[in-house]
Amino acid sequence: MAAYVHMSFLSNYAVLPRVKGEDDVLALDVSSDGPLFGTDFHSFRVINAYSTNTIDHRIHSLAPEVLFRDLGFPLLVVGDLNVHNPLFHPLGYFSPLEISSSTPYFETAAESGFALLNPPREYTRFPLVGKACPLVIDLAFANPPLLPLVKSWEASLPSTGSDHIPITITLAAPFLNQKPPRPRWAETDWEALDPIIKGFKIPAAPSCPTPPKLDEWMSESLDRLVALLKQHTPVSRPSHHSKRWFTPHVPILRREYHKAARAARKHDTPHMRDVAGPSKAGYFKAIKAAKNMHWSSFLLAATPQSLWTAKRFAYGRAQPRFPCLPRAETQSQMNNVLLDHFFPPKEPFSPPPRLRPQKSAPPLTADEIALALSQCSPTSAPGPDGIPYSTWKQVNKINPSIRLQILAPLVLLGYHPASLKSSNSVVLDKP
Repeated sequence: MAAYVHMSFLSNYAVLPRVKGEDDVLALDVSSDGPLFGTDFHSFRVINAYSTNTIDHRIHSLAPEVLFRDLGFPLLVVGDLNVHNPLFHPLGYFSPLEISSSTPYFETAAESGFALLNPPREYTRFPLVGKACPLVIDLAFANPPLLPLVKSWEASLPSTGSDHIPITITLAAPFLNQKPPRPRWAETDWEALDPIIKGFKIPAAPSCPTPPKLDEWMSESLDRLVALLKQHTPVSRPSHHSKRWFTPHVPILRREYHKAARAARKHDTPHMRDVAGPSKAGYFKAIKAAKNMHWSSFLLAATPQSLWTAKRFAYGRAQPRFPCLPRAETQSQMNNVLLDHFFPPKEPFSPPPRLRPQKSAPPLTADEIALALSQCSPTSAPGPDGIPYSTWKQVNKINPSIRLQILAPLVLLGYHPASLKSSNSVVLDKP
């Protein structure tokens, strides 16, 4: 086992190699005078391991207990473990011996709260000779203190000449990895917004503008209104999916478990059932480990004022369901994937240099806008702004002239601005 550290890294941090006596294991302790990554920890450990098969193929040279320990500070376990399991390669073929020999590693990791960083079906070894298939055997695990610091796992570097590809794991401060808080639109302060919206004025649109000028006017008018709505709307706590026990490993396991379960129901073969079993066990064990870790830390810091919060955690609540699409993690990415699939982009066209009013076009009325909004689901939130139709309906109810002043010039000029939010296009798309 070997480790290389860049000189610029050594000028800022202390790196101490540790050898515990086990073969094929090398640990590096990285320390600093100040807190690392914006946390209270002054050091973290990286364990590089190489596990091989023994004479008894059911046992590997490194026991899982050697790698997955509860140390109380950030720990990253990486290496070639030579294990094969459906958790990181769903729907692949695995013999009962491979599954039985790899299961102890994932059970021990889940019980200790470790999360697998490898994306599913991402090969890490490509044999240079022979007829062997690509494999996933280079794995990376992060313990609970380190998991919030993990920003990405990538295998995008060029080959080094080995049959194992290089892998980049990026660590960053937790506040850099968190998603922005989401507005709670159902709790908007309409009592305070009512007089403000009634007096809200839209500047007059230019009579014969160029498309960029109309886009700019549209964006400025709509952004002022959206900023006003967000200013009077509380936001959710800044945590993943509003669950403090949530880890990025949980949705990956859930997605792969459901894929394996659907395949087992469809084909109903012994191999598919063997794949679905470990996937289901790994998913529920990861949830249990994450909840237990959060519950223990919450009880240690509990106060008399947090009694009802403890009761809520004890009784639990229904888990929200989120759609899963390939190459889409955020609402904006899901929107783009669906639009590209169902409405493929057409050939780009050049807009006219100047827009002129269409005198034959019938004028847009407030009744048409109200009718179009009434046909939209109040819980639907189209567009990247994430504002539901219930909010736009309330705005239109308080001051119908706002949306009329925004949309009427667009109908008159026969132009659909590129900056227009999807929540406003409901009227323009009406015949």
